[in-house]
Amino acid sequence: MTLKKLNLHLVSDSSGETVISVAKSALKHFRSIETIEYVWSFVKKEEQIDKILEEINRKSDEHNFVICTITDDELRKYLKDNCIKLKIPYRAILSHIIREISSYLEIEKDEKLDLHTEINNEYFQRIEAINYTINHDDGQNIQDIDKADIILVGVSRTSKSPTSMYLAYRGYKVANIPFVSEVPFYVDLAKLENKLTIGVTIDDVSSEKEKLDNKVFGLYEKSLDLDLLDEQAKNALGYVNPNELMVVLDVE
Repeated sequence: MTLKKLNLHLVSDSSGETVISVAKSALKHFRSIETIEYVWSFVKKEEQIDKILEEINRKSDEHNFVICTITDDELRKYLKDNCIKLKIPYRAILSHIIREISSYLEIEKDEKLDLHTEINNEYFQRIEAINYTINHDDGQNIQDIDKADIILVGVSRTSKSPTSMYLAYRGYKVANIPFVSEVPFYVDLAKLENKLTIGVTIDDVSSEKEKLDNKVFGLYEKSLDLDLLDEQAKNALGYVNPNELMVVLDVE
């Protein structure tokens, strides 16, 4: 299969995360495209756009495509008009959504937002959440568990750790605590009643035989023992079902 080369210019007045995500989602529909991405972040001035256009002009004999998430109307129009002059395909992916919301609700969009500061704060909050979650994996450091946004309690093989990291990437501080039959449960959930506490269990442990490569990873590492897993799952249900402080999920 012959691949077509595309220079994809992603222009944003912020970090570029949105336009990058949209572009990647669109490109998943084309296996015959070889893409080179050029990310132009924090574009605030016409001079910056001129440099972008200059770079595109150097590749005028190639396929170029511009996608932007610039929210400033005048700056976006400047980019659009110049792309039209140069006959470069151009698409804005936020402006029409903002315009539709504005029209539907009959309100004007907020001007001069300090999006750069907001994004920096969001970034650092996310990093803090990830660090917290790593340090509170598998029952570690429970002395400050009250700082968690979400607490996961569950038996082995219920994907507590990957779920915790997914939530951490979304900005939530997560602590996950293993439930092991022969080990006393050492967290008083009654003191954490204002926290979102989720009990995770599994109903049919026999399906784990195909997934585990004959090992169980939890508080201990052992040879696969389906009876032990089944016992832990039943004991966990006996603990979490009567507990009104906990939402229960079966991850089978």
